[in-house]
Amino acid sequence: MTMLWEMGRLEFSLSHNFYMKKFFFLASLVLIDQISKYLVAKYFTIGESLNLLPVLDIYLILNTGIAFSLFDDGGTSGRWLLVILVSLVCIYLIYILITESLSQYESIAMILILSGGIGNLIDRIFRGYVIDFINFYYDNYSFYIFNFADTFITIGVIIYIFAMLNSKFRTNGN
Repeated sequence: MTMLWEMGRLEFSLSHNFYMKKFFFLASLVLIDQISKYLVAKYFTIGESLNLLPVLDIYLILNTGIAFSLFDDGGTSGRWLLVILVSLVCIYLIYILITESLSQYESIAMILILSGGIGNLIDRIFRGYVIDFINFYYDNYSFYIFNFADTFITIGVIIYIFAMLNSKFRTNGN
């Protein structure tokens, strides 16, 4: 009986440690996103830019829409609709992280996507817009202006797709 009790405590300790690592990774990414937005908003005015590299500027804009400023004319009702939708997606991702048996890559992907969602959700709830400031460009072509949360989401989706493809190829014997 004592041995079973000790095994149960060990299993709880290991799973607790595992979830704490996930939580700290998630919290660190959200903090990086929020601190970067705070600093850019504090030291730049809207439309002001600072050239960092021949292809990279910090360029402050306020985005009331979603990715690539889509649906940016939704007004207050659009803002709260986005808050509800993003909140539901974040809750679903948390549920997956807690209940599903994910590979390490799938866990990292989900945490990246979730951290980006939470970072932009914080902006949308408390500011009414998302602070975007990373501007990559080449000659006269400028990619959309984005932030670290958007980057985390994009990298997370790419990792998740590769993890799914890798899993599919392994189960097919390729």
